[in-house]
Amino acid sequence: MSAFLQQAEDILDVAVAANDPGAQDVAILLDRQGGMRMLDAAGWSLPAMSAEFGATAVYKVERRGGTVRVEGWGGGQRCLIQRNVPACSGTLYPQRQLGYL
Repeated sequence: MSAFLQQAEDILDVAVAANDPGAQDVAILLDRQGGMRMLDAAGWSLPAMSAEFGATAVYKVERRGGTVRVEGWGGGQRCLIQRNVPACSGTLYPQRQLGYL
């Protein structure tokens, strides 16, 4: 598995563990020096954020109903990972869906 996809999965794990249905969509930008920046994702495309802030990778975390979704863009790669998070989950690991775009 690539580092790019592993980062997307790690971000998804944290977003699901937070279990905050009221949380806003957020973008996470990683720069060339290893720095990380979190921004409001509203109104931005992933390529535009990368160009504006000089990011090597950009991930957008979205919550819709019972689903948490992470979309990633950078280094010529794209990914979309989502996980269904039931309101009252009886399992430790909710269903995970992976996909490359």
